[in-house]
Amino acid sequence: PSMDIDLKRQSFPLCVVWCPIPVITHLFPPIGHLGVCFSDGEILDFLGPKFVHRGSLGFGSVARYWRLDPKRWLANGEDVSNESSAAASSAADAAFDRGVAAHDAAVARASSFFSNNEHYDLFGNNCHQFVAHCLNVGAYGGKQDWNMTHLAVLVLLKGKWVNAWACVKTWWVFCALVTACAAKSWPALVAYAGAFASLTTWFAYYSFFLAQPLRKVFATPVAAREGRELNAYGDGRA
Repeated sequence: PSMDIDLKRQSFPLCVVWCPIPVITHLFPPIGHLGVCFSDGEILDFLGPKFVHRGSLGFGSVARYWRLDPKRWLANGEDVSNESSAAASSAADAAFDRGVAAHDAAVARASSFFSNNEHYDLFGNNCHQFVAHCLNVGAYGGKQDWNMTHLAVLVLLKGKWVNAWACVKTWWVFCALVTACAAKSWPALVAYAGAFASLTTWFAYYSFFLAQPLRKVFATPVAAREGRELNAYGDGRA
């Protein structure tokens, strides 16, 4: 399949994708809704108890995306520096294809597991944790302890905006509120900052002390339901 980003079709192959959540993101812009895509660009996101939605993000069009590197799904990097250019190119292509297959298998496994087992909690086991589980079952980057905090930071730092307007829509309310509070009421600004700090602290605490990512990795079947036979709602049931 094509690996090109297609904004019109909302196709983002091999990407982690993000969109604003109405009101919540306007007040706290780093907080939003996260999904992950198969290599053909199809989006999956965790929206409710045992419900992995497919085809789009549940809160709107993609605003930011972060392309995952297929080679980072492989357990060991392959050194082809001493091979001929033709052999190196062939080995690199083969490694890329294996990485793509590993990406799709990890997403399918995570989707099946969440669709059959996991309950939803906006302040805990949420969309970010679903995407983190995809990375964990595939040991992306050699790690199996990905969590919502890692992903929130990486999307904030590495995520690309689909266009300038998406950035403006995400941040303008927040910027206006901060400016108004700074101009009119410092106590309100302090309270606003305190609320954001409290949310950030809770999400970090949940991520690093409560989430237990390895428990979910060990509970996720290795071979069962790995294929793309998941139904239109991604519940993975036979």
